[in-house]
Amino acid sequence: MDLTDLEDLIPEEITGACGLLAPFIAYMFIAISIIINRSWFNWADYALSHLGEVGTSYNYIFNAGLIIAGILGIIFVFGLLEYVEDITGYYGVVFIGAGMVFLILVGLFPMGRGPHFWVSVLFFITSLSGITAFGVDQIWDLVEPVWGTFILSSVVLSIATVGLVTTIPYEIGAAIPEFIGTIPIMQFTLVFGARMYLE
Repeated sequence: MDLTDLEDLIPEEITGACGLLAPFIAYMFIAISIIINRSWFNWADYALSHLGEVGTSYNYIFNAGLIIAGILGIIFVFGLLEYVEDITGYYGVVFIGAGMVFLILVGLFPMGRGPHFWVSVLFFITSLSGITAFGVDQIWDLVEPVWGTFILSSVVLSIATVGLVTTIPYEIGAAIPEFIGTIPIMQFTLVFGARMYLE
């Protein structure tokens, strides 16, 4: 079985639904965690991972949200194979899938456990690299290059915004840059999830 056969393992409606649900689940659980810990958590001084830190009250809510979103993301990735144009797209799909695995690991190894920092960093690196490669692949599709343009502009805008945030003349925590970094991932899964579900 090669990669082109994998797209037939799961119905496209299911992969699309998972793409739509993954960011909703992640953001909903993060929002609940912020509300529960509103007495101490603020965006300026903390990382989002502090909500799932070992010893934090109800940290399992934050971590469970990431694990569930990662599992849904892995299922979503199978549907992306339908849209691949060449080898660049396959590399993109593999990296996006790896990013979803690292997202699960962020939930399994919350802040306070050894691998947390590295699995968090690798989640962003592999996810954004994969989405970028997938976007480049979509540019080659001369029939609908708008999808590649959308993906790449979203990634570039997010990276530029994080760069601007780091120029703020006082120290801030990681929560704001982390949230900005998730926006192109969220947009990507929502848009392609909708395409899979509706087409």
